[in-house]
Amino acid sequence: MGKKILYVGGNGKGTSMKMVVNLMLGIAMASFSEALVLGKSLGFDKETLFNTLLGGPVTAPYLSAKKNKFAGDHYETDFPLQWMHKDLKLVTNTAKDAEISLETTSTVKDIFASAEKAGFGNLDFSALYKYLSDKN
Repeated sequence: MGKKILYVGGNGKGTSMKMVVNLMLGIAMASFSEALVLGKSLGFDKETLFNTLLGGPVTAPYLSAKKNKFAGDHYETDFPLQWMHKDLKLVTNTAKDAEISLETTSTVKDIFASAEKAGFGNLDFSALYKYLSDKN
């Protein structure tokens, strides 16, 4: 699946690291999606937003690979939104068990839950943008 293989520890550590990575993927997608919604509401077209945000220092590199999905409102599935929601639930449950607070993750999990309930679950998790855009 990836080009880089890292040993992160014994039994179960790979799964734990996957939760850490997917936490960052989910939050980055939510942040970028909301930035697009805000930018559009301020009068910027998608292309201007893409040219400004993608490849910049604050945007996760994987989002550039999702550009065509955002641009064309075509959200064929690479990684289903419902799976991202499931992973964020696992993260928040694990955090609760560890007695730590992940408030941003909890909020993003709830946003993905709302998108799934609204019928976006089988689409790519980048369809979070469509869900947020349709709400506004």
